[in-house]
Order: sequence, then C-alpha cells, then structure tokens
Amino acid sequence: MSLVVTGILQHGDIKALEVSLTDAGLPLDPIQLISGEDSTEGVARRQVGPQIMTGDHAGHIPGINSSGGAGLSYFRNESLSDRLGDLEIPDSEVDNYVEALESGRSIVAYFAKPENLAQVETIFRDSGLARVKTF
Repeated sequence: MSLVVTGILQHGDIKALEVSLTDAGLPLDPIQLISGEDSTEGVARRQVGPQIMTGDHAGHIPGINSSGGAGLSYFRNESLSDRLGDLEIPDSEVDNYVEALESGRSIVAYFAKPENLAQVETIFRDSGLARVKTF
C-alpha cells in the first residue's frame, strides 16, 4: 500500500529535498516534480492530416481528410488535472494545485510506504514545502 505525500514548492529546485530524503535513507525514485510547463497538451494536439497517407491532397480518405484536411487527434490529451489525478489528489483539491502550477509554483509528490510516511511528511515540511498533504 502506497500513500502519496504532496507539497507545493515556490521554485523548481528540489536538490535540498533530495539530499534530506537521501540522508534519511529514503530512495529518490518515488519522487515526482510537476511544473506548469509539464502539460502535454502541445503534443496531444498534433494532428494526422491527409498527407500522412497520401503525400498530397489527391485522394479522399474517409475519416482523415473528409473534414477539409484538418486531421484527427492521435494522442490522448493529458492535462495537468489528469497528472494530478494520477497522484491520487481528490477532485475537490485538484483546482488548488492547478492554481499553484499556473502561478509558477511546482508540485512535489512522493510515493511513500506506511512505515516512512510520517518521516517523508516531516522532510517535506522541513524543506520548506507548503500545503504538505497525504492522499
């Protein structure tokens, strides 16, 4: 059973936090840093157009170029809300985190085990993270 400890960081530098976790004997692989720039919406908006299959506009391929060549999305649009949902942040809290990201702050998450949960929460607070919560 894992629990996710989250906190809001005023800047994107987590080196001091990583040192504290390492000094406490905790692994760094369960940590994630999310910034407002991490949204994959740009990638998700790439389009498949008529040239992908025909090389030109010569042929009509139903479902691909029947809409005037606009194309179809072929990547899932993973918004920041989706990423935060993956961190088990409840829907009622997601807007607060999105607001923090939009204002230039970063979200730090750590997938803790029950036996080190209190220790991770303390390290997050001692490292200056705001709104430390566990979900």
